[in-house]
Amino acid sequence: MGFLKGLFGGSRGDAPGKPGTDSDPIRQMLFGSQSSREQVKRMRLNGQPGPHQSIADANALVVAGKKSEAIALLRSVLEAPHLETRTLLWVWSGLRELGEKPEPKFAFEVLGVVLEMPSGGAYDTLAAYVDGSARYLNFSGKAIFWDAADPKIKEMCLAVVGLSFDANTKTQPRTDLSLPKKGIQATLLTRSGPFTTVGLAPNLLGVGGTLMLELINRANASKADSSVAPASAPEDS
Repeated sequence: MGFLKGLFGGSRGDAPGKPGTDSDPIRQMLFGSQSSREQVKRMRLNGQPGPHQSIADANALVVAGKKSEAIALLRSVLEAPHLETRTLLWVWSGLRELGEKPEPKFAFEVLGVVLEMPSGGAYDTLAAYVDGSARYLNFSGKAIFWDAADPKIKEMCLAVVGLSFDANTKTQPRTDLSLPKKGIQATLLTRSGPFTTVGLAPNLLGVGGTLMLELINRANASKADSSVAPASAPEDS
């Protein structure tokens, strides 16, 4: 079963930034706000057609001064069926670089939430996306990457997204991806970029904690099942 790209008992690989710190690239990629150039640096392309290859090709067009062609290629990625949420966010990050804006009715739709929570003298990070994928990065450097289609996990992810804001929630653009100086921070991921919330919506930590525990339980159950094949390393997680 390939539903885990990383197991809680494993490490986050050989990323140059120390896991759980400001410079941890895996944590940074959860926000889906990197420039196209940054995205391409993190990709492991195999030459096969697909959304990530199209992002790389669009970046090459930008470098060649072919802005309109790059925009058209990136917009074509948005038409791909079953597009992953983070890929959609990356495409819009690239489009915003090129001066494009999403339609107003979709501009601030929340597509994912990143919760950063103090733990063990550092920070845990939980990310939930509307496609049902999730990431949990423990302060110790261990991690879970969930990408399988699973109704229960997706329902939990949607609950986190749905409770991440309410009519009284105030937001402001997130201009850097540094860890919070103190306390808990929630970041809303939209086509217009990431936005931090001023104050947490009621019950957000509760539903976030439920998702986190479910991911941990699934990972532990997977490790205990000797029939489960070793998980593959994440490509751009």
